[in-house]
Amino acid sequence: MTKMDFEKAKTDIVQIVEIVNTVPEPLRLRCFELLFEKAFSGSKFEREPDEKSPAGEQKTDQNVKLPAGNKIPGNIKAILNRGDATEDDIAKLFMLEHEPMLPVYKIPSGSMAKAQMMKVMMVLLENGLLSNSLSAPYSELRQAVKDDGFFDSNFNKTLKRSADLFKGAITGDSIDENGSVELTGQGLKKLAETIKELAQ
Repeated sequence: MTKMDFEKAKTDIVQIVEIVNTVPEPLRLRCFELLFEKAFSGSKFEREPDEKSPAGEQKTDQNVKLPAGNKIPGNIKAILNRGDATEDDIAKLFMLEHEPMLPVYKIPSGSMAKAQMMKVMMVLLENGLLSNSLSAPYSELRQAVKDDGFFDSNFNKTLKRSADLFKGAITGDSIDENGSVELTGQGLKKLAETIKELAQ
């Protein structure tokens, strides 16, 4: 069996993610799968032989996970159990050990309103992971939704319909386009549920 060079593997995965982010959203998952398979076909993740083990005996780690380490701030850890989400779920959505941290989640494009809300939640989560603050300027949320191709003329209506999830710039009656958006208690629960759903 070929021994896996973990440092090279990490570099390869980063390059694959950068390439995948340049293709249209509906093709990203398939593109990632093809590039990943091409890059790692025939390679096996193996541990070094344990000095205490009998000679020649090696252990193979079947479930190699991205280490979350202590990159997840306390306030994010506190909300995870609101929707049965875990730190491993977050590690499936972001390459936490990469500098800068890379999002690797895929938002389903079936319902535009649902995709918009998921993207808003992910931007707030990313800000929480980076700065320990689950908030973002409204303009940042709108631009992120546009960048991912989920923006339409109903974006503000979608946010206002879910005003109970937000505080700050978004209310049921209006949106302050120069204001900042934070999550309410209900919003934190929705974020935890979104994390769990996208990590499946």
